[in-house]
Amino acid sequence: MLNQKRTKQLLRSNWYYGVWILVSFLLTFMMQWVQLGSFPNVLQFIHESTFYFVVNFGIVLASMSLVLLVKQKVFMFSLITFVWSFLSLANAIVAHFRGTPLMFSDVFLIKEAVKLVDLYFTPATMITFVGLLIILIIVIGFLFKIKSPVKKIDYVLCGVILSCTTLGLYTVERNDWMAPIKSNYMKSYQTYGFSYSILNSIYPYLGSNQLVYDENIDEIMNAMSLAVEAQMSSTIDSESPYNLIVVQLESFMDPLLIQGAEYSEDPIATFRALTEYSSNGYITVPTFGAGTVMTEFEVLTSISMSALKPGEIPYDQLLCTTPVQSLATIFNTKGYQTTFLHNYEGNFYNRHLAIGNLGFDVYVPLEYMAGDHGVHQIDKTDDGLLFNYVIQALEQSEEPDFIYAVTAGTHQPYSTTDGTDSEIIVSGDLSEEYRLPLQDYVNRMHSLDEQIKRLVEYVNNSDEPTLLVFFSDHLPNLSAVTDESMYDVDLYQTPYLIYSNAPLEPVLPYENMTSYQLGAYALNLLGIYSGAMHKIHDIYADSDDYQSILDTVQKDLLYGEGRFYENQLLPSSSNLFFGLGELSIESVEQTGNLLLIHGNGFSSESHVYLDGEALSTTFVSSQLLQVVAPSQTYQTIEIKQHSGLDQAIGQGIQTTISQLN
Repeated sequence: MLNQKRTKQLLRSNWYYGVWILVSFLLTFMMQWVQLGSFPNVLQFIHESTFYFVVNFGIVLASMSLVLLVKQKVFMFSLITFVWSFLSLANAIVAHFRGTPLMFSDVFLIKEAVKLVDLYFTPATMITFVGLLIILIIVIGFLFKIKSPVKKIDYVLCGVILSCTTLGLYTVERNDWMAPIKSNYMKSYQTYGFSYSILNSIYPYLGSNQLVYDENIDEIMNAMSLAVEAQMSSTIDSESPYNLIVVQLESFMDPLLIQGAEYSEDPIATFRALTEYSSNGYITVPTFGAGTVMTEFEVLTSISMSALKPGEIPYDQLLCTTPVQSLATIFNTKGYQTTFLHNYEGNFYNRHLAIGNLGFDVYVPLEYMAGDHGVHQIDKTDDGLLFNYVIQALEQSEEPDFIYAVTAGTHQPYSTTDGTDSEIIVSGDLSEEYRLPLQDYVNRMHSLDEQIKRLVEYVNNSDEPTLLVFFSDHLPNLSAVTDESMYDVDLYQTPYLIYSNAPLEPVLPYENMTSYQLGAYALNLLGIYSGAMHKIHDIYADSDDYQSILDTVQKDLLYGEGRFYENQLLPSSSNLFFGLGELSIESVEQTGNLLLIHGNGFSSESHVYLDGEALSTTFVSSQLLQVVAPSQTYQTIEIKQHSGLDQAIGQGIQTTISQLN
């Protein structure tokens, strides 16, 4: 009887040891279930990747060991379980919509997430989520009252577990036993497990980017100098230089590669026809389903995203403050007008800061495109408007042009409603879950294909030699694409096409070309041999040491002393001008309390300021704005273009009343 009492007392006072281990195991198992999608997949993971599972279990066990240090053990169990569960579910949601997993770097993208949240979640869904979150917090709060004693052995045990886990993770990292797959973080998470992978995404932010310079630096720099001397001649007549227009096609792909799907007509007939007599193929891009600016950064700078921290968005961090050499830098030195256009919010991904640090002269975001753009929804944008401004930029520039245009009309999400009135009907052996979003996607892509046709026809009718580069930033995150039984092509391979309206000397593309080599290839076609990264790709692309040399040079350019610039084409922040100069104020008319502003280039994002005070503005047309203002004397009138989160961007337009009269 005494032994039974003693046993019960021991169980009562030591209950949390067993719960600690059991909850840690079950939580690890459940997170892998969410990650891999099914119970059998988790069992297969444990069987085939036992070491990886043990590492993930060790991480969760170590985090749960904090329970040993507090009296509120039930509360701490619940809190840590909630945090891991929340991260696991957030990762599943992010991976589903974005095509890339949740990472530490996502804390820097909260502003962008706020802008897009209403695209993927209805107000009812968000209210339900917030309600459940509040209930969970209240329940966990009540558990705070339940207490258990803390024993001396608990401190020792917690210290041992944390020390062993830290030592174990250090050993794993030092020996690269679980090195992240930088080219495919989705695969990396599935291979190594969720808790390890998300923890691993933090490490790069804790270390230093300092580059150690050695004798290899001199060897590389000598090779770059020799290459320049050997390539001094240009294949392009300097008196009639080519325009270069690069069009980044949002989520573009060949839908005929989706097995089992049939279309009433070819959605990309123009693009396909151009491939018959233009250089084309596939490039490897750093992202799938989302992350446009990652591919954009690679194409513009010829720098691989592997040079940055996992999941880092260069526009949101690096390029906000640091100039980087780009195609714009190169073309600026050759007397080109360099223009960046995008038919979405100008401050999205901090482009209003980054584009200047890439060296562009002009930035034309949606706010500086005249007209009524309605509510900003990236999946409802008009690519026709973008191409209008591409053509306008070509027509009004007296210098040769380098234009980089980013489309948005084929951006997710894709409609799941029945589109029986759609121009292109999708049929075949497809479920409605697969067919309807695919049908919406191909119809939007067909509209984009029509704009490609319009631009090609314009260029063909132009007297100016022009090189057009079309490429896809990433594949669409469609169920029909992620289903391996329907689409068996690499998800990180996207199409590109290069068209010229004048003869060019043929140049072979890089073998297994990547998006960070595409810009260098375009320069080769134009006979231009400038830029640090361009030289590296040309010299070392076929070398066994290519990747290690690439890592060294990229680290020097981004975080080091910039030795590989060789004091040539040094990057600098440009005095970025917003718009094509069409924004103007012609006259002001006061009618009672109504002030009418006449001018040009107005958009639905135009806001009127009188003597520095913002007024509620009504957009009437691209030539007329009106505000309610008391009849009085004003000194200055200013129009600012407001972007996402009501932030004014660019120079706008300002004048005085005396100048108008």
